[in-house]
Amino acid sequence: MRNALLIFVKNPALGKVKTRLAKTIGDYNALKIYQYLLQNTMEHTYNLDMDKFVYYNEYIPTRDEWPNSTYQKELQMGKHLGEKMNNAFFKGFDEGYHKVVMIMPDCPKLSDTLIEKAFKSLDGSDLVIGPTKDGGFYLLGMKMLQESLFKNKTYETATEYNDTIQAAEKMSLNIFKLPILTDIDMEDDLGVLKKIIDNQK
Repeated sequence: MRNALLIFVKNPALGKVKTRLAKTIGDYNALKIYQYLLQNTMEHTYNLDMDKFVYYNEYIPTRDEWPNSTYQKELQMGKHLGEKMNNAFFKGFDEGYHKVVMIMPDCPKLSDTLIEKAFKSLDGSDLVIGPTKDGGFYLLGMKMLQESLFKNKTYETATEYNDTIQAAEKMSLNIFKLPILTDIDMEDDLGVLKKIIDNQK
């Protein structure tokens, strides 16, 4: 069975990542934290037995930290996040993958075990979703394209997760919910990141 993992990232550039966090800790520190989160995501996905795609939001760099032997590089296509996600899922299923899971790199506690659990859950569910404490989600997966999930939605807001769940319930989809994780968007979230880094020392 062919599985695809889509890793949605932003091109790591000063002043363009973690902008809410940067308002209190500065652009440079925000960029460093985002680079850490990207590295953390790579470490937890590198050995996963599936095809892996890094989806950049602005351009595909000629050189990056993601090894070409392990990760294929793609460009997010669409006017807004919902359209970009829909197009990426469409491409995955169009290329013959049976399960497609998308993740964001913003949660330091997202692990290889959780990602594998997400794929496994699709054996008995139509949709798997991983909520974040601020009302968004860090993971979304399905075994058939569900375009209605991405239509008429406002993303990167406090209602992103609930809106997606409501849309899925209207479609009578069987939903598997993963544990709630903290994504690093505000200065208050940095305590979670500090504990993880301290434990790694």
